[in-house]
Amino acid sequence: MTSDLGWQPETSEDLSPLDHQLSNKQLNYYQQLLDDLIDLSVSSSVNRDLREFLELALTLTRKMTASDAGSIYLIDRSTPIHTVCFEVSQNDSQPDRSLVNFAVPLNGDSIVGYVALTGETLNLSDAHDLPEDSGFRHHQTFDYDIEYRTRSVLAVPLLDAQASTLGVFQLINRKVQDTSITLDNVQEVTLAYSALDTKLVQAIAAQISLYIQRSQLLSQSIV
Repeated sequence: MTSDLGWQPETSEDLSPLDHQLSNKQLNYYQQLLDDLIDLSVSSSVNRDLREFLELALTLTRKMTASDAGSIYLIDRSTPIHTVCFEVSQNDSQPDRSLVNFAVPLNGDSIVGYVALTGETLNLSDAHDLPEDSGFRHHQTFDYDIEYRTRSVLAVPLLDAQASTLGVFQLINRKVQDTSITLDNVQEVTLAYSALDTKLVQAIAAQISLYIQRSQLLSQSIV
């Protein structure tokens, strides 16, 4: 019988020593993944500061997907020109050089703006090598300002119950574990995000969206 995970054997006797090693690694991976998801689920049930929860969600999701960096953006519609502003941002390779008050217009020109505007998920193996007809591009200001190189990107919309976009959950540079990314090694150590990564982050994004809406309702009730 084939399991949903696609790797479970018929019996343990069918496994070679290498198969045992691989299966143990996969078991450990899925066990850690489950533990992290439980931690996030428990945290989402606790009333805490929104930014604190977003920081935790980003930290755990980056761990689950082996992402070097990431940001969570929320849409600001309080001004005539709507923008997508980051609430939290993390970067393991440049921990002290993250941008402050980074925002992009709510239009389809940038990766984040496109996802926020369309509600579509983007999984890009190389943000610097996009089809000419994609309609969006990677703004390199962020990279230049912190001497960084964005390569693989997974950007997922944060949607409310009416499928309106609240923000964007963006992960950057899936990588070989415990590797610091530099301009010299980024091509060798970064990986494309998998289909499993996409489904996982979409599920977490739904949980984040619920927390954002609950936080907004609480803020309105206090006012």
